[in-house]
Amino acid sequence: MPVRKATCQMVSLKLCRRDLRQGSHFCTMPSVEEEQYEAPGSPVTNGFGIPSPGIPCPPNRPEDIHRIVETVDRYNPQNIPVLESYVEEQMERDVYDRDACLAVLKLYQFNPTFNNIEVVTNILGLALGALPDPDFNLCLYMLNEDILTDNSVEKLIHLHHLLEQAKFQEFWTYLNTTEGARDLVAKYLHFDRRIREYASVTVGIAYQAIEKERLGEYLALESVDLDQWIAEKGWNVDAEDSKLVNLPISKENQARPVIVQESIRFEQLTKIIGYGRLTQ
Repeated sequence: MPVRKATCQMVSLKLCRRDLRQGSHFCTMPSVEEEQYEAPGSPVTNGFGIPSPGIPCPPNRPEDIHRIVETVDRYNPQNIPVLESYVEEQMERDVYDRDACLAVLKLYQFNPTFNNIEVVTNILGLALGALPDPDFNLCLYMLNEDILTDNSVEKLIHLHHLLEQAKFQEFWTYLNTTEGARDLVAKYLHFDRRIREYASVTVGIAYQAIEKERLGEYLALESVDLDQWIAEKGWNVDAEDSKLVNLPISKENQARPVIVQESIRFEQLTKIIGYGRLTQ
């Protein structure tokens, strides 16, 4: 088992108390060599004396980013450029790292002068693609009022509201016709696919069969592209009616009878009978 370093804080405290009793004007602190000793089981430290993360690195996260996100380095404003670059990398590779994105917003929160509205909108775009996870709202809670009222952020918030309400037709219309809306997610190469995945899950919960035309409007797909998506999802066009698409039966889209059960105590029943006698 490797030998690791641990800090002897009690030694420092005793030296301070001794100097104070002797009337010293300052507290004598031990040197680094005096303050540390070799002991097993202590946290592993990196080159800056900061404990390395004990949490395993996710497969799609670079090791240097992991070291920042999972240690106190995440509060160091000097790491902002590195994390901002990683946000763009996520959009290009279609890899979403929620903790890394939240770390950027936390740094902006502590250091408002470093706020970069383009990076903020990129993070919100990634969070939209993560629906139905509540990450978009988590990001909003970390933004100050000036950023929340920015025109670009307001557009993304409106898109989020439409998706939450399953207004998919209105979502695609707003995204493609509102000036500047599409540009906000232009760098996110897989954004449309992510939204279609979310819409497909929602449709699968609500429908056993759906009109093919309506499905195309929900997914913003037509003809061959729509047929390819249907095949990819394992759905099938109805054999008797080619205008219908059948979806797999699940516990979510099955109609279940509602059983209403009322519990009336005997004491309440006697009161009802008594009231009935009084009205006779």
